[in-house]
Amino acid sequence: MNRIEEQARYYRNIPLRNRSIKAVVHLEDAEDMLFWNPQLQNAFPATYHFITFSKNEKGNDVRGCEQCLRYKPYLSKRFFICIDSDLRQLKGEEGLTAESLIAQTYAYSWENHFCEAEHLQERFGKLVPNSDFNFQVFLQKLSAVVYKPLLYLVHYSQSSVLNQQWNITRFNSCLPLQPSRDKLADNGSAYIERVKLLFEAALQNLQQPENMANEHLDDVNAYLHIQGHQLYKLVLHIGTMLCKGTRVAFKTDILEKSIHTDGYQEIDSVQADLRKITSKE
Repeated sequence: MNRIEEQARYYRNIPLRNRSIKAVVHLEDAEDMLFWNPQLQNAFPATYHFITFSKNEKGNDVRGCEQCLRYKPYLSKRFFICIDSDLRQLKGEEGLTAESLIAQTYAYSWENHFCEAEHLQERFGKLVPNSDFNFQVFLQKLSAVVYKPLLYLVHYSQSSVLNQQWNITRFNSCLPLQPSRDKLADNGSAYIERVKLLFEAALQNLQQPENMANEHLDDVNAYLHIQGHQLYKLVLHIGTMLCKGTRVAFKTDILEKSIHTDGYQEIDSVQADLRKITSKE
């Protein structure tokens, strides 16, 4: 028995030894509890024991999605994993399903969910009602611009050779994270135009894939598949500028104030998976 299987057996047995614990849940990192615990409590209120790192075959403490996925053959109702989708869902990686006891974010990462456009604007509008900036309009404009570059990214991530030509680092370089206040007029039109030009320049020498359609991606939800901490940093920077002088702390009062558990497709999918995983056999 290898070290991963040994740990999985130990984790599976924790709820048997302590009946107050419904299940052991392996996350990518400790901060992920901020998202996953409220999601689990909504799907099936109970006590969950979270594992935020574990040992690899060499006996070293390891975090992250790859470590979580090492447990894939050994999962059960008493021990399952919750991971960021990254680009895995868009790339069609198989086996990342509730039936396999794996929950995923259905956005690049859980940080994207804090930036979901409709609910973010709703929270912002309540506390800063006189602002001339609308996050929903801004993020939908941004989504339309990043849609095609994301389709390229999914295609070019399929092989190491293609990935050298277009990758997440080059994608992120086209998305400045600290636009100046004057770039935010007209819901960030000047900033959006700059981003559009940067992406056009970056893609102009790349060969367009023959079939770029992706069943999980469109020009409306594309912004939720930008690398999570990048989108979060951009939204945080903009919101902090907009709240200057208002006595509203954008990060705590708006951005991280509420973790939604319904109301848009991606979070509804998260909840559907968690209900399947936590339901009685």
